[in-house]
Amino acid sequence: MKPIKHAVKSILATALLAVGVSGAQAAPTTALYLTMDGSGSITAAQFTTQVTSYVTALNNIFTATPSLFGQVAIGGGIFGADFSEFFATQEITNAAALTSLTTAISNLDLPANNPGRGGINQGGTAIGDAVNASASALLAYEQALQVDIDLLIDVTTDGQNNTGADPATAAGNAVVSGINSVNCLGIGASANCSWVGTNGTNFGSAPSFQEFQAALEGKIKQEFDIPEPGTLAILGLGLLGMVASRRKQ
Repeated sequence: MKPIKHAVKSILATALLAVGVSGAQAAPTTALYLTMDGSGSITAAQFTTQVTSYVTALNNIFTATPSLFGQVAIGGGIFGADFSEFFATQEITNAAALTSLTTAISNLDLPANNPGRGGINQGGTAIGDAVNASASALLAYEQALQVDIDLLIDVTTDGQNNTGADPATAAGNAVVSGINSVNCLGIGASANCSWVGTNGTNFGSAPSFQEFQAALEGKIKQEFDIPEPGTLAILGLGLLGMVASRRKQ
């Protein structure tokens, strides 16, 4: 996952916001690529639930932790037998940028976008190809940014790879090329994320699409190193104590 120095930076930024201290906006420290399964094994109703879960999870996370604005960049793509990018990686600077992202996710489910799901071929599950495409997108973003940041690929799937590149090989190549972590969250009993191996985190599987949103939200919080409320309160009190001590001196 993220290096310790970036985790500390994220925690301190959140704590400073909580006690009313803010600083100049800098480049993002983390770029996350949302790699969504849109293969035909997912029914129309399940896909709608999946899309709604992504939108709800992202809105909840940024509402609860507004210090993420300007700290993270997000991109997204959807895969079946092939791959289609639905949101180019960009810094989520404010609520308008977040709305652009969640709208792009919601549009994947619009009937008018026939055949929907980004126009992908739904007749297969090419996880390895999706990881390769996601890695290329993140590395291109970092190169354009000209800043060394954490690059995370976030795969969700209800099945297992059955076409294209081997996902374990793709994940290993991604890490060698500069991706910090390739993570996977399954949905249902048929999902297989074991290919992650030592190249990232296997978050296991949500029991069903109805329970996917909570699992997804928890995973993204870990990827962004969002501290628990109790930890945040302790950090805030510690910073206030430091300020009071300096004033006494």
